Amino acid sequence: MALQKAQHVPVLDSLRAIAALSVCLYHFVCGPINFISNETVLDVFTFGKYGVQLFFVISGFIIPWSVYHSDYRISKYFKFLLKRFLRLEPPYLVSIALALGILFFRGFYADLPESRAISAGQVLLHIGYFIPFSSYRWILDVYWTLAVEFQFYLFMGLFYFVIISEKIALRIAGYALVIGLSFIGTRNFLFYWLPVFLLGNMLFLFLAKRIGKAEFYSMMIILLVQIAVFLPGPVFFSSLIPAAAILYMFSYSNRILDWIGKISYSIYLLHTIVGTTVINILSHHAHSPLTKALVVLAGVGVSIACSYCMYLFIEKPSKRLSSKIKL
Repeated sequence: MALQKAQHVPVLDSLRAIAALSVCLYHFVCGPINFISNETVLDVFTFGKYGVQLFFVISGFIIPWSVYHSDYRISKYFKFLLKRFLRLEPPYLVSIALALGILFFRGFYADLPESRAISAGQVLLHIGYFIPFSSYRWILDVYWTLAVEFQFYLFMGLFYFVIISEKIALRIAGYALVIGLSFIGTRNFLFYWLPVFLLGNMLFLFLAKRIGKAEFYSMMIILLVQIAVFLPGPVFFSSLIPAAAILYMFSYSNRILDWIGKISYSIYLLHTIVGTTVINILSHHAHSPLTKALVVLAGVGVSIACSYCMYLFIEKPSKRLSSKIKL
């Protein structure tokens, strides 16, 4: 089957797995205070937080790729948003409930004031990803990326008709708009990350044979230069790696990574809840490098096990519900 007609992109599962596990390891190794003291180890695993940008490139590619293989029109914009909302919201809400349960449990037994400082208004603002527009903080820091992703859906549902246009002048105007908007706002909002998402858009356009090599490579160079100059240094590599993988390893598949990739959203949501809890408990009994490594692996293992349960009972049904909405 020609690439432009393939709805499933095999390499994306592996990329999602790598992204989720890298963020996981970053939080497990670098998060707990005074757990890992080796500066070299901390410096290496700090790069794991840039797994987030892998997800951004993937979304930039797969969202337009998916609607391209459907009968998407501007009249279906709100149906498109509902489809994404139903796909992502149920696991997200369950993770919020679990996070609140652990916070209240800690507040009751450990007498931690921050565990009791969460208000009903703060929780409600999480539902529509409105925290960045308020003075509240996220219950879990990882949620900031979900807000950026949802802002991207709002944007992409409309911007799709610009980049899919057969008029090169309109497409170039769209590219210029994205580059200009990227200088507005902070890391908590979509505009800041638009060049990373646009990398994925360009891959979609090229692999779907909507644009030629000259336009594709010219824009990829411009975007990569902009990312290298204006975004944190490691973002360049965390953007380039998935872009190269999608372009040159489209059909790559690995059984283990594919399985982890399928539950990567649940892993991303749960790892700072269950995995960090396990590490916080076990870290008091780990004093050698080997035992600390085993504690981190235990955190990863528990996170994957719980995420698989979340996938089976929450995420998979939400995917089925979302799939019933046809564009």
